[in-house]
Amino acid sequence: MSLLLAGCGGDGDSGPAPLPTVSATPTAEGVGALRLERFHYVAAVTLREGGGEASEIVVSTEGDFQSPGRHAFTYTTRIGSDTIQRSVVLIDEEAWLREGDEPWRKATADDPELAELLSVAFSTVRPHFLGGPEFERVRESVRRLPSTEESVNDVPTDYYQVGSPGREFFEAFLAEEQLLRNAQDFRWELWLARDGAWPVRLLASAAITADLPILQELDLQPPTSWELRIDISRPNDPTLTVAPPEEGG
Repeated sequence: MSLLLAGCGGDGDSGPAPLPTVSATPTAEGVGALRLERFHYVAAVTLREGGGEASEIVVSTEGDFQSPGRHAFTYTTRIGSDTIQRSVVLIDEEAWLREGDEPWRKATADDPELAELLSVAFSTVRPHFLGGPEFERVRESVRRLPSTEESVNDVPTDYYQVGSPGREFFEAFLAEEQLLRNAQDFRWELWLARDGAWPVRLLASAAITADLPILQELDLQPPTSWELRIDISRPNDPTLTVAPPEEGG
């Protein structure tokens, strides 16, 4: 399927991501715009036909990051009642993979399944995870807007209703540009931590009323809505750890 959370994360790299190395992994300052030593995250794109769950497609990445170089995430594709999951744990230059509930197995840097998973999942392995020039421009512009104080994911935040500016930022996430070119009622919102202004939640949505090729490919009929949501939680939680899985377990 051609609808995915884009693996480039705004860095313009469409190829598979290499295994991180000790020298290339994020430092204790965190990844992207997140100056956190550890955190949990969920990033998901949802396509929904007419509001019915039977005609719903969800592509998501959910994971944990522990500085300096520990990543664990599960990449899930759900179409109606059918779900496919793939998980990975990366610790420095070591990697483990599993399909669904199958046993974990050790993977090498040239493993094609690992390379494919790293290329499609929006994970903290990306050097510009919730960062890069597009996001920084949007974040600086957003902070000039009026805001309200809200608590999101147990974090005090400034909440901004952004509106339509910054569409190029979402082109870094949505691999299928038709979803932006033909979007109606486009809106997006951003919650920035009051301490550090890092993104705690990002929410964007729009409606598609045209019968686009992407909808035909996915067997969806207009009107169809799409939503992009990213949540960051458990900032610097000392109990959050990324450890090697038990191989075969």
